[in-house]
Amino acid sequence: MTFKKRFVVLFLSVQVVLSADWWGICTPTEICALEGTTVELQCSFTYPPTQDGRETSVEKRVWFINGQNNHPEDLMLDPEYFGRLQSDCHGDRCNLTIADLRQSAVYKFRFTTNHPIKGSYTILPGVNVTVTDLRVQVFPGYSRKDMKCLSRCSAWPASSYIWYRNGEEIQNANSQEYSVEYYSKDSYSCAVRGHEHAASPPVCVYGSCHQVVYDKRRICALEGSSVDITCSYSSGGYIMSKFWFRPDRSHMWKNPSIPEDLMSDPQYAGRLQFLSVPYGRWTLKIKNVKASDSAQYRFKFTIYGLEWRSILPGSILTVTAVQVQVMAVRVEPSHVVAQLVCHTQCRPEHPMSFEWWQNGEKKFTAAAGPKLEVSLYPGEYVTCAGNSINSPRLYALSRPSVYLSDAAEILEGRPLTLNCSTNVSASPKHRWYKKRHSNDEVLGEDPELVFNSIKSSDSAEYWCTVENQLGKKTSETVFIDVQYAPKFCLVSVGTSCEVRKGASVNLTCSSDANPEAKYMWFKTNGDLKVSSESIMNLTNVQPSASGEYYCVASNSRGRCNATVWLQVEASPMMAAAFGGSVAVVVLVVLALAAFLVLRKKSPSNKCRESSESKAQSDGAPNCGNTSSKEEEDLVYSKVSFTKSPDGPIYSNVTPAPHRRLMHVEEDEVEYTTVKSADHVSGLKPQEGADVSELYSTVQKHHN
Repeated sequence: MTFKKRFVVLFLSVQVVLSADWWGICTPTEICALEGTTVELQCSFTYPPTQDGRETSVEKRVWFINGQNNHPEDLMLDPEYFGRLQSDCHGDRCNLTIADLRQSAVYKFRFTTNHPIKGSYTILPGVNVTVTDLRVQVFPGYSRKDMKCLSRCSAWPASSYIWYRNGEEIQNANSQEYSVEYYSKDSYSCAVRGHEHAASPPVCVYGSCHQVVYDKRRICALEGSSVDITCSYSSGGYIMSKFWFRPDRSHMWKNPSIPEDLMSDPQYAGRLQFLSVPYGRWTLKIKNVKASDSAQYRFKFTIYGLEWRSILPGSILTVTAVQVQVMAVRVEPSHVVAQLVCHTQCRPEHPMSFEWWQNGEKKFTAAAGPKLEVSLYPGEYVTCAGNSINSPRLYALSRPSVYLSDAAEILEGRPLTLNCSTNVSASPKHRWYKKRHSNDEVLGEDPELVFNSIKSSDSAEYWCTVENQLGKKTSETVFIDVQYAPKFCLVSVGTSCEVRKGASVNLTCSSDANPEAKYMWFKTNGDLKVSSESIMNLTNVQPSASGEYYCVASNSRGRCNATVWLQVEASPMMAAAFGGSVAVVVLVVLALAAFLVLRKKSPSNKCRESSESKAQSDGAPNCGNTSSKEEEDLVYSKVSFTKSPDGPIYSNVTPAPHRRLMHVEEDEVEYTTVKSADHVSGLKPQEGADVSELYSTVQKHHN
């Protein structure tokens, strides 16, 4: 519960309790506050760090109003305060916030250390909280009557007061006193700004007046019981209509600003009854009350010339359930021993009788009272009954189990649901975990963990926990292994892209797959199956090894493929080094002469620039993976020379056809050009395909 700090009037006095060993103080020691407001109490304490040679530490802190100083009754377990307290303790300081004040009391604080004899201390005198309400006092006069807003607390600043006439706020009436005409037929009430919900009951200045007074500001009822809400009213005229309504149900009305009779609300169908008691009183009976009936209820009437539409609070109904709360629990190897209390959010008007049930059998009589100590084994439960209204079951949890919606193989892209199941019908708090590297990742707090489309990255260990007031249990770990077809097929070359004749080269095929992929290599020129390993080693490569190689990765879920182009050319003959050098010089001279002739015949500088640009663009061969799209082939010129015995040297220049690489003499240097493709048309992955069938597919594709 979130508490809002509200304005209160405090009277402070300090009393410090001292001794040779310890001391404590609560501030303030006196508080006066309006009913329904919020207050905060604060106590600080100290104690000797060691006693009788042993180190001292605080083990328990208790706020209480009942019981002896040395046997306090923990206020946090008092049904009257359930849901209205918040305790915040740090070190030697402990604060208590009380919301919706209802009764005056002396609040005391007691702390207990680990010393077996001198370890418990109560800070006295505690904090005396006085809860007050407002009332209007009318003073007699001649032509006018004076009124004053009074309480048991000191007066608030004049600007803090608000006055109401017939339930509607009077503008600019900001004083503790207010004066009206002697014969006024209106009713008046007052409040403190910020605490309008704690306004005084309306009073008549002269004789009877228009007013509505509720018998009880607050009513508590057990779920399933019946409750009566009664008010007294006077009108000074003939009443044309009257009914009860709920301000918070305005969204159900035809006009949100015009209240409607609760009898027409479908939430109360068959459960409402109006009881006409002696004139001037009207009772609303609600049968079989539910938690959703908790609300504020107001009465409205209409006479000729007046419609009572007070904004002052009516009767507030709180519907509470009977619950079992754990005060303490001790975990044994085979069971738990729990100290329990049967409680409600508020205390009903009638005295409550209690019964205890274990595993559906009545084990303890009403003499046991609201408290009980019991042993529970996994799967056993206990309930209590207050005034014959039963509480939900409180289970000793068993170890949960994780069940999968699909017990067969888990395939990527398909839905999957993990269910955390226990052997108890009452739903405890669930939590899902995933092992992520060295950390445990929290995924959710629902009984089911749902994957709408599971991914390969979801493969991991999973487990769940269940928890209630009696402890926490953890399931066994379940490993989710998501299977998927090979993807991201890639071919890599293990050496430099320049592989000379007679050298060795490794072609490696890799992919991401689960189950692990199997690999097959194919060579398309000749349609030969070369290897069945992911790494294909080619040794002493010869020009005949040139060609296109296909790698296919396959598992039971599908396949993917990649392509690599390999071209091998011959190495130079070192035995003709000297003669070859002379030949090279001659060829260079002849090539230079041919170049000059061509340049002379060029039609323009633009052509020369084009030729030069072409020469610059013809770079080294590409190495590595490529796409399946064919790159543009290089275009070269074939140059041949003839020599006449009697004439000069001439050159004949003829265009050569498009080729992938320049054609040279047999004993020129040859290089390897490697290309790859992500896929080849006709070899698209098909789920469940057998690798052994791919050989014929490759043949058909390249014929």
